[in-house]
Order: sequence, then structure tokens, then C-alpha cells
Amino acid sequence: MYVTTEKIVFGGKALARVEGKAVFIPFALPQEKLDISITQSRRDYNEAVINKILTPSPHRIAPPCPYFGRCGGCNLQMAEEQYQQVIRQAMVEELFTRAHVTAEQPPVFVAGSAWEYRNRFQFHADKHGTIGMHGLASNTVIPVQDCPIAVPALRRVLQHGKLPTLFPHRNKKEQDRYHLFAQDSLYSPLNPDAAARVHNTVLNFSVFGFFQSNISMLENVIDCITSLPECTRILDFYAGVGTFSAFLTGKAQEIHLVEHNERAMHTAQKNLERIITARNHSCRCFFHAVSDAHWNTLPAARLHYDAAVIDPPRQGLHTQVIAYLKEAAIPLLYYVSCNPATFVRDAKELTAMGYRFTQYRLFDFYPQTHHCELMGIFIR
Repeated sequence: MYVTTEKIVFGGKALARVEGKAVFIPFALPQEKLDISITQSRRDYNEAVINKILTPSPHRIAPPCPYFGRCGGCNLQMAEEQYQQVIRQAMVEELFTRAHVTAEQPPVFVAGSAWEYRNRFQFHADKHGTIGMHGLASNTVIPVQDCPIAVPALRRVLQHGKLPTLFPHRNKKEQDRYHLFAQDSLYSPLNPDAAARVHNTVLNFSVFGFFQSNISMLENVIDCITSLPECTRILDFYAGVGTFSAFLTGKAQEIHLVEHNERAMHTAQKNLERIITARNHSCRCFFHAVSDAHWNTLPAARLHYDAAVIDPPRQGLHTQVIAYLKEAAIPLLYYVSCNPATFVRDAKELTAMGYRFTQYRLFDFYPQTHHCELMGIFIR
């Protein structure tokens, strides 16, 4: 079956049409003529694979990684670096256009290193004890001897076959996840009390918990967040280990951190106490280990906040958080998102309740993939 692709849609697959029906094709680029086979037929669309590229895009290159197409990590290595950035911007722009959401200012795209940028990894083991990456759209474990997007310290581990030595002994029949973080030091389950250096500030966290995977791009996000004006009281919602609050202690008299994970909240408290003491700041921090759905039941939710930094998981804002924001009427919101699709959904809700969506920035956290993150600013 022959098709010509139109564009890449959110999720990283190229769109083509057969008799008007959408067909989604991984590892294809816009304006390519392809010989394809349908792998799944659904009511509204089909999934397909490439049999042969008949007319390649001028932006197509040979993927540098030998595992590309088998490992499930990257899906855009077949495109030139600059063209990948165009694709990611176009995918996000289409989400805004389809939702009829428009910022007052044009978006800004913030790029970084395309290779050797990733600090945090999650490896997997199969029932035979093989450790590696999950395969494309499957739980099959692909053993890898290199990963060109990993920071050099992690690449050396893979290249020298040292990955299994970083994890405690496991029953070979037991499937498991293995977490690694590397920057100045290498952290694994054998050494789980991790530390990251962010703008020369040390943040502690557990290697088993969440921390950003691209430190240099995280620093770009922090540079934007710290542009907020001085406040009496800031709300840090979905605060994690206090990553953003750590850079706001000179901006407010009080910061209230909200995080459902009690272990992360405990770590945030230790991080902030240490940082405030070291900087001799007078900021007071309050730590609320509560879910997003139940935050509005706490007395602290009734306080007036001059600004809020919100960094939800991929699901976006809980409906109870939307209801809280409508009632609280916080004048300034900095919304950091790892999922542009749910950000657009939430932006529509926020503008409907009276917020002005003034601007957003796209941060190229994950080159070689379709993923990017963004930060939007809302004012009322």
C-alpha cells in the first residue's frame, strides 16, 4: 500500500490517509512516499509500519544509535537535529490550535544539547535476568551496550558492561525496575541517596523517586520561574523534593509546598532547611503532605497566595485543583508541564475562569524523541 505522509502528530507518528481514513506510521517524516502495511485497523484510524521508503524526506538521516527502532526510548533519531525541533514545535502548536487556546505573546523555544544530556534512567530486567531498556511498544528487554543520549558517566557504564554491577542481586525470574542517576556521582539502588547539582545548589532525593532527567534544561526552567516578582506568600504545588522552592527562598516571606508523596516532602523539608540556612534567608517554609484532591480541605488552602508554581504529573491538574484555583484567584500562576496535551486542556479551563494566558516557553528536554515540556504564565 502506497501513501504520502502529511505531518507528524502529537505522539511522534506520521499521519497519512487512505481513502480518507487516518493512518499513523512510526519512524516516518512529513512528505515522504512510503510503502506500508496496516498492522491494526480501528474504527477511526489505522496503525501501520513502513515496508520501504520510496521518497525520503530531505531531513532524513541515518540514526546514530544501533538500537534505534528496537529500544523504545527514542523515536525521532531519523531526523536532523534542527528539523526535530521544528517537528516538536509544530506538534505543540497544533494542540493549541485545535483547542482554540492562544497565548498573548508568541512562544519561545529553548533548546539544549541533542546528545549526552540525560541524567536519569530506568532500566528493566526480564525473567531471565537480562537488564536493559524496554523494547518498542513492548515489555521485551533490549540489552544495550551504549546510549548516545545518556550523560558520559552512564555511557561509560554501558560501554564497559558494568550495568549489572550497579544493582543488588535479584532472583532471575523476578521482573524489576532499576533506577540510575548520574551527574557528579553515579547513584543506583546500591547507593540510593542521590544528589543533583542545579545552578550550584545541591538537591538531595532518592534514586527511586522522581527527579528531572535533563539538568541543564531544568536550569533553564528555573531561570524563568525565578523571574517572578517578590511576594509575601508563594504556593509550590506538586513540589516534589522542593526543586523550585529552593530557588525562590529569596523571593517570598513564606513558601507553602504541597506534595502527596510523604518521603519526597520529608526530603524537601531537609533540602529547604539546609538551603535557607546556607543563604541566610528569612523565608519560612511550610510543608503539606497531602494529595491534590484534598489540598482544599486544609486551612492553608484558605490563605492568600501572591503566586503559585504548579508542576503536575502527566495527567495535568486534578479537577479539585481547578476548582481550588477558581476560588483562590491567585494573581500569578507559573504552570510547568511535562505533557503539552493536558496543559492545553488546563489552559482552556484557566482562561475560562478569568486568567490571561500571557506566554509560554517550550523546553527541549528530550531531543531524539517527540517529547518536550513547557511553562505557561497566567495572570489575573
